This record gives sequence, C-alpha cells and structure tokens, in this order.
Amino acid sequence: MASLNKTSPEFRNFFIYNSTLGPKEGMEHEKIVLYLPVEEDIEKKIRNVGLCEAIVKFTEQFTPDKPCESVHTQKTRQVFYEPEKDYWMIMTVTIPFSEKIVDNAGKEPERHYHNEDVHDTVLRAVLKQTYQMFKLFNGSFQHILSVCDLDELRRRLDYFFGRYLGTINFSTVDILSVFSGIHFLPLDKNAFLKVSCFMNVIEHKFSSIKYTVFMFDDQIVWSGLEQEDMRVLYRYLTTSLIPVTNEEWIIYDKQMVARGENTTSRNHRGRFVTCPPEVMDEVRGPPRKLPRIFIEEEDGLKEFFLVVYQ
Repeated sequence: MASLNKTSPEFRNFFIYNSTLGPKEGMEHEKIVLYLPVEEDIEKKIRNVGLCEAIVKFTEQFTPDKPCESVHTQKTRQVFYEPEKDYWMIMTVTIPFSEKIVDNAGKEPERHYHNEDVHDTVLRAVLKQTYQMFKLFNGSFQHILSVCDLDELRRRLDYFFGRYLGTINFSTVDILSVFSGIHFLPLDKNAFLKVSCFMNVIEHKFSSIKYTVFMFDDQIVWSGLEQEDMRVLYRYLTTSLIPVTNEEWIIYDKQMVARGENTTSRNHRGRFVTCPPEVMDEVRGPPRKLPRIFIEEEDGLKEFFLVVYQ
C-alpha cells in the first residue's frame, strides 16, 4: 500500500450575513451582506447562510452569550464570529487529506483526513483579524451604514475581503503567526525619556496630530494608541505598508542609478512613506497618499489620517 502526498488546508468560502435584513420568506438573499466566492450559485449561497443561521439560533438557546464558534465535518472546518450585533462572519476551510493506494487493482485509493492540522483557535483568530483590519480602514459596519447605504457597505466589504483573504496562506498560518503580538524595543531610562519628550513636543507643536507612534527596526519605542488599536496598526505597518514601500524605493533607486543620478544623499535622510497632498510634490520618490484609519475613542469611532515618516 503506497501513500501519496498530503494536501494543504484551502479556503472554501467566506460570508457575512445579518438576519434582520431579510426576515420574511422569499427575502433570504437580502440577509447576505457578502459572499465569497462571488460566482457561487445564489441558491447554494442561501442554503449555506440559512444553515449557519439555524445553527447559531439553535445554540443560542443553550448559551446565549456564547453561541456556536465552529462546526466540524469530515471534509471541512467552519468558524463563526459575531463582530457586531446581528452581523455574523463565517469562514470555511477544507481539511487536508492524504490518499493511500490499495494493492487491489481497480480499487479506489483510501482517503484519510487530518483534522488535527486545522485549529479552531487559529481560524477564529484569523477571522477576527480580518475584521479588525477592515475596521481600521473603513470603520465598523454600523458606522458605514450611518453615513452610507447598504449597497455601499456591500461594495466596501467585497473590495476589501475579496483582496485580503487572498493573501492568507492557510497551510502556513499557525498560533505564532496569528498571535505574533507587538514587539517593543528595550531602552534604558534616559533614552526612553528622550523619545517620549520628543513625541510630546511634536504633539504640542502640531495641534492637528492626535496620536503618535515611534518605531525602530519594526519595534515600538513609544505609542500613544490603545494596545488593541496599536496591535492592528502594527501588523499593517510591519507586514504590508513598510515592506512594500521599501521594495518600491529599491526599484526607484535603481531607476535613479540607471539615469545617472546620485542616491547617496537621499539614503542618509528620512522620507515620507505617506504624506499630505501639499507635501507630495516636494517628495522625491514614490510616497503613498494619506490613508484614512478609524480609531475607537470613548465617544465612538473617529476618523484620522495616517502620516508615516521613515
């Protein structure tokens, strides 16, 4: 009996629904706020959402504060997360399997599923992480509905999750990658006080600056943000914005060298990674436009611009 290679966990589907949006018979499709893959048959979408909705309602009878978190089948693992009231996010991932070829000629290979390779805790953390990243750049679902309509919410969800989920490699995601946390740079007292004083001076001199963060070599020295907000922003900065920008600058430097221009002086001074429009024309290189981010404050969600200087 020969054993074949084992498969990897793969993305099956992802959807967000709200039961209050389609309460009557014949309006079931209205409950679906987002469903990926988009091309899946509408009847299948309605069935999948309806099944999950029924599971949530059933489990709420026994544990109202903590309904269903996951569903296990032989071939798939499904995780549930309610980021906001009445909004449920569900993600389905396939269970990896291996096949063994039986010696008997003509007999189908025996398939063995490896449930231990897929962990509920990790998948739910991924689900929560995707919501937090969406909220950072778009605000909460309720916030979007307060300023736009449902169609705009659907459009933003499709735009964000349609791209973000494609960046997740379910075969490599694990506890360490999901709960990587924040890395702080250890400093002696005098050095830390100098940085703290410097950031306070900036906030005092420029009244439009609400929060500041000081990082060195992907490690945080100073942060004025709450830890949960900083955790999401830190992940975005260290895994997306800064690495991508550095690659763009390498390409830009090579283009400068090809044109016979000197890059030495520029390499020894700071640069804007994102900057205000009025500064854009003065910056050499490929700075990005100011992204909007949303930070949770005591009186609700507030919108800010993210300026990054490296």
